[in-house]
Amino acid sequence: MINDCRKKVKYIAVLIFCILLSGLQLSCAQNNRTQGQGTEFALAKQYMNEEKYEEAAALLESLTDKNFKDEYYKLLLSAYTELGEPKKQEKLIKKAVKKSKDNFRYVIDLGTFYINNNEKAKGEKQYDNVLRNLNANNSEVVQTANYFASVRNYEYSAKTYQTARKLFKDDTKYTYELTYYYQLLGRNDEIAREYLLLLNANPKALSQIEVNINNLFNRDKNDKLYNIFSEVVLDEIKAKPDNRQINLLYYWLQIQKGDYASALIQAKAINKRFKDDGFQTLVDFAQSAQNAGQYQYSVDAYDYILKQKPEEEQQKDIKQKRLSCLYLHFVQKVHHSDKETSALKKEYDALLSELGYTPSSAPIMEQYADLLAYHIGQPQQAVDLLDSVINMRQIDSKTKAQCKLSRADIYLINGDIWEASLTYSQVDKDMKNETLGSEAKFRNAMLSYYTGDFEWAESQFDALRSSTTKLIANDAMEYSLLIKENIDDDSTYKGLAWFSKADFALYQNKVEEAKTYLDSIENWYLSHPLFDEVLYKRAQIAIKEGNFSVAEQYLEDIITKYPYDLTTDDAIMLAAQLNEEQFKDKEKARLYYEKLILDYPSSLYIQQARKKYNEYEKGQH
Repeated sequence: MINDCRKKVKYIAVLIFCILLSGLQLSCAQNNRTQGQGTEFALAKQYMNEEKYEEAAALLESLTDKNFKDEYYKLLLSAYTELGEPKKQEKLIKKAVKKSKDNFRYVIDLGTFYINNNEKAKGEKQYDNVLRNLNANNSEVVQTANYFASVRNYEYSAKTYQTARKLFKDDTKYTYELTYYYQLLGRNDEIAREYLLLLNANPKALSQIEVNINNLFNRDKNDKLYNIFSEVVLDEIKAKPDNRQINLLYYWLQIQKGDYASALIQAKAINKRFKDDGFQTLVDFAQSAQNAGQYQYSVDAYDYILKQKPEEEQQKDIKQKRLSCLYLHFVQKVHHSDKETSALKKEYDALLSELGYTPSSAPIMEQYADLLAYHIGQPQQAVDLLDSVINMRQIDSKTKAQCKLSRADIYLINGDIWEASLTYSQVDKDMKNETLGSEAKFRNAMLSYYTGDFEWAESQFDALRSSTTKLIANDAMEYSLLIKENIDDDSTYKGLAWFSKADFALYQNKVEEAKTYLDSIENWYLSHPLFDEVLYKRAQIAIKEGNFSVAEQYLEDIITKYPYDLTTDDAIMLAAQLNEEQFKDKEKARLYYEKLILDYPSSLYIQQARKKYNEYEKGQH
């Protein structure tokens, strides 16, 4: 009995061993076969890279016969294409379709094959089969559309999303995907209608729609999209005049175009038509116009609001914003008549008399102080006005610091160096980790530069080169380099001292005195590293005096004579702006921007120049 049991155990053990051995041999065979196929596929890819397409095709045919894989199929299809074997291509694709009927990619490949071989009807029949078998599955929809796009058939990418809408029973699904393909297809009117459809279904989507439309506009080289959008949206307004969101979209389009006259008309229409708008659209318009330097349109909007007699608090706010805009318009101009200056002074006196000298009116008090100090010649009255703001109990620290900076500037411009430096230092200390603190430190460094204390000024400028405020950091770097590179041969600063005095005279608006100091540099030295700086300063003076042609000549002298000096990129940028803003010569401005981009790629102006250049290039197409 025991012997029988032992025999059975031995028999079972042997049987298990044989089964395991057989499995191991089968696995090894499979691994060897897989490794063999991997080696053959690697060789096929090598043949393709070496353009040995016949050898590659032979290997791949053998591989697909043994084990049909997508990677074998793709490479073999590519080999047949290179060999010019359309019949073999068709046979291979049909084989793929038959082996994997649910794989839409093979069906699209078959359709693409027919279209590429001038059988459009047969090809589109295959494409339509894909759409008929499409399921309400987002992943499948996106993959199908993307595969159509990979064979550059954007029409069927769009049709995929249109079909999916019906499957999901949602007329606004895939709006953003569809508008992308419509733009590639040049169907701009359909883009507009898509967004209007979405806006009608979801009024809260206006902001996101504006963002997406703006992105489309940025890729629109000839404004066709904008023009069609405007027409379609205007037609929609006529059909649905009481739809506030459509009206707002049309208003936004006018702003994007920079057509502030039309935008103001539309903003007024919205104000009349929709009572719940209040004056919001008009206030937004006024701010947009102001930001764009279109001050008169901004003032017109505020005047319109005031005629409607808003509530008292809003009326006070609008009056301040309007006066601030008048001030910005005033200081933008180079020359002012006594009549203009007097009229603006009366505006400030009248409004401050109405509102009182309170923390809420502090912003216009600051502006008024600037007007008194720099345009009316009443610096002491300006300082007194700023002091009244500084001494208000409820005034915030930022406003107080800003007023102190303005007061210090007035001290400086009137030659009270000690008081100016003391006040700058106070603000620097009080606002240590704020932008205003860095601004105070920079102005104090400029004071040292103006007064000839160049080594101290340089150390302060160097400290400010790491400022978090980019503008301050850039200016600090510029003046630091100016000092470093303009030491005379005898290690003194004689030429730079004259130049800084010219700078200070200009700051004080003493133009003739500035010219005299610049003359001293050119008369004393046969040559000097400052000569390009002198020309640039003369160009700035010419602009201040309204002699724009003279200014451009100075700038051209810098570009021609000193192409490698510090001021050259400044000169090119300023010349571009002169042609753009004063001479209205867009082509010449474009050429200056182009020169800056090509010859001075490390310039601080490079991004600004690229933006302007692209705008001009876009306008030419």
